[in-house]
Amino acid sequence: MSDPGTDAAAPQSLVLGTAGHIDHGKTALVRALTGRDLDRLPEEKARGITIELGFAPLALADDLKVAIVDVPGHEKFVRTMVAGASGLDLVMLVVAADEGVMPQTREHLAICELLGIDRGFVVLTKKDLVDDELRELAEEDVRDALAGGPFADAPILAASAETGEGIEEIRATLERLVREAPSHRDDDRPSRLFIDRTFTKHGFGAVVTGTWSGRPLRVGNAIALEPGERKAKIRGLERHGEAVEATESGARIAVNLQGVSTEEIFRGDLLTEPGAVAATNTFDARLHWLASKASLEDAASVELLTGTAERRARVALIGSAPIAPGERGFCRVHVEGEGLPLLPGDRFVLRGFSRDAGVGSTVGGGLVLDVAPPHRRRRDPALEAELEGLADGDLATGLAIRIERAGLEGMRESRLALETGEREEALGPVLQSLASEDRIVRLEGGLCLGTAAAERLMSTLLETLDAFHAREPLQPGMPRAALIGSLPENVPTESGAALLGRLAARGDLEIRSDIVTRAGFESSLDPDQEALAEKLRQRFGEAGLEPPAMRTVAEETGEDERALREVAHYLEREGTLVAAPDDLFFDRPSVARLIDRVVAHFESSDALDTQTLKAMIGASRRTAMPLMALLDELQITRRDGSLRRLIGSEPKW
Repeated sequence: MSDPGTDAAAPQSLVLGTAGHIDHGKTALVRALTGRDLDRLPEEKARGITIELGFAPLALADDLKVAIVDVPGHEKFVRTMVAGASGLDLVMLVVAADEGVMPQTREHLAICELLGIDRGFVVLTKKDLVDDELRELAEEDVRDALAGGPFADAPILAASAETGEGIEEIRATLERLVREAPSHRDDDRPSRLFIDRTFTKHGFGAVVTGTWSGRPLRVGNAIALEPGERKAKIRGLERHGEAVEATESGARIAVNLQGVSTEEIFRGDLLTEPGAVAATNTFDARLHWLASKASLEDAASVELLTGTAERRARVALIGSAPIAPGERGFCRVHVEGEGLPLLPGDRFVLRGFSRDAGVGSTVGGGLVLDVAPPHRRRRDPALEAELEGLADGDLATGLAIRIERAGLEGMRESRLALETGEREEALGPVLQSLASEDRIVRLEGGLCLGTAAAERLMSTLLETLDAFHAREPLQPGMPRAALIGSLPENVPTESGAALLGRLAARGDLEIRSDIVTRAGFESSLDPDQEALAEKLRQRFGEAGLEPPAMRTVAEETGEDERALREVAHYLEREGTLVAAPDDLFFDRPSVARLIDRVVAHFESSDALDTQTLKAMIGASRRTAMPLMALLDELQITRRDGSLRRLIGSEPKW
């Protein structure tokens, strides 16, 4: 399943891309450097131009190889150029010495800048066709084109692919730049490969190629194709035609996939870890607007290029001030059709549908900041301020912004990982630091709230509890579930439970089993209720183990049955009465004396039945059965068929 673009063992894997105007000698230069002809299509051979991406390995030293991506120069094929430029570490800008800087030269430079490629060098080709004076003029022309950009100080070399002059100097310059390049090995973001080629290898099946980024995966690992979460498995891996066991960030990789066919795979698809990247149809970004004819004042239809994917889209201004040509600002991009699996930090290019002087059809591009933007007005100053914070690139700031704007609903750490591309375990220390600085509240279950949202919810809980106490002064407190259920519907249940715990920890309330009260609250009776309580104490004290039903007491006294029952429950909590099954209340001292008699009974017997209890206390069946059940509830006895066995002598009131 060999692919000429895959990388071999080296200190680290880097990718060099060519850029420049059509017919300025890019492919010939690559052939002189590598010995490979990268024009592989019949049409490319016939027309002498590169249409598709070409790939070749270049050995610079025994321990150092790079992958070269040769991209088309013709304006018609700029979309392919963007696909090739995605994932480049270095760029080799090729300018023919006999023609100088041309339109596609400038457009390719602009695209490289938009994609964040800022390291490289320039080669003046066709040196054999010009004299020194013309070569110097071409070099000045190049310097003018590079001025003010990331390649302003890039080396400029002259060479001829026909004679070989200058080729060794190019190799030496390239080796120096590669050895100085920053490492990819600390890239701990999700594994990703934007597919630029797909083909079938007989005996192996589907093979895809691209530049790998992020965490390594190994042969045998599960993998997903996005969009669509199509599942597959890595059957094999190659780098520069050599089988490897694991991928490496920054390397050209060929991946043999098991479980999918080439008919299901397209250039622009993303190969990634299952569940690691979510597709989005809307993202916010920092935009560099290049179009020279008009400012971006509201919204515009564009062609969006990112990775190796292409989509129609609309780009809309964020903020109130238009983005003038050459200026930077913030924008929201609405993607048409299938969503794109993006992460903050990804680069994109926007192309219009008419040519513009100096940059061709490329009208802008920039950096993805937010793949799950909030539903707010684009002219909201708060939205612009949030994007300023996200643009700084500080992880802690980005997490705090995402959590705070989630409001009362909060953000789960798993969602934060999906939106930022960071591992959950890597987010933990940062979130803990934010919590210690009181910028967020970190709850159990991986849920985070902004401090303001948490305080608002806790205030709501306290206000609800205060209102309950005022409305139900006889009740010992509010049921925990009811209190949590009083919060807005979008608040997760675990948020309410965790915030109750925080309020209890700081002494604002008390939690007793499933009942919540304000700290220091004690239920109390008003004068009228105290009068009812006295009647109940007297009536049930006289009744002993043959108490009346509450309905009977209401009829006897002419009082409201509900009011009597509320006071009876208060007396239960006070220790005067005991509630039993069948809606009966017993005088507690009478029940205590019964317990003593029951325990004494078990000194000479190992069982107790209902008839024995009735005979023991002279009670009717109406009260004997509830008393037997009450003894079970108080953990004096346990039921064993129709009998009771002794399990304790101290009641659990």
